[in-house]
Amino acid sequence: MFTPLSGWLDRRHPIPQRFYTPGHIDTPSKNWGAWLSIEECNPLHLATEMQWLSLKDARERTQNYLAEASELIRGLDGGWLDRWEQEQIKTELGDPPPPSLPIYLISCVGEEKEELVYVGKTKNTSRFDGGHSAALKLHAPDYINKKKNIYRSTVWFYVDDEYISLDWIQPDKLALELLDSLESQLIYNFQPTLNTHKKKKNLTKWDFQIHIQNFLAGGFLNDVCI
Repeated sequence: MFTPLSGWLDRRHPIPQRFYTPGHIDTPSKNWGAWLSIEECNPLHLATEMQWLSLKDARERTQNYLAEASELIRGLDGGWLDRWEQEQIKTELGDPPPPSLPIYLISCVGEEKEELVYVGKTKNTSRFDGGHSAALKLHAPDYINKKKNIYRSTVWFYVDDEYISLDWIQPDKLALELLDSLESQLIYNFQPTLNTHKKKKNLTKWDFQIHIQNFLAGGFLNDVCI
């Protein structure tokens, strides 16, 4: 799974300026591009065994990791790491924290195609504890003999010539609003059978162009733009 800070730690590109600019606040606009990167897939019945990391926890882990890295190398200003700084961070802190994977997609595989039947978002670690309404609906006769999958995705934005993870958006409230807006846009455009809300009207606050990429074998919804 691709971790958002890996490019910086591998010295392939600098860390975004937001991490060494005090008081940074994001202002979404129509010029932002949005990407949904499908990073994980499991049979739906194994959903509770997946490692669900909340958006809040992912953000806190990123902030803590960078705070410790900044202390190790005496600041993040400038963005780029030299080899000594890279070695210090890898030795003392290890790999960067994983992303939150806040958008999930449930599909059914028939004889001819794989169909998207549900789009959802998760803000916490217990989304599937105690069952899920869409999973219960999949017990209907129309779905009995079909394989059910759950895909999880990271969310990225292209902002001022930088690729920015949803986990990095400031402030927290805006990150949650953007997550809800993206879910709304996906539901309205795909009209998944098992979603009951957000289908009659596009309730998105920001109407981004969303590019979906699937980096797993199989290619479900790969290279789709809405």
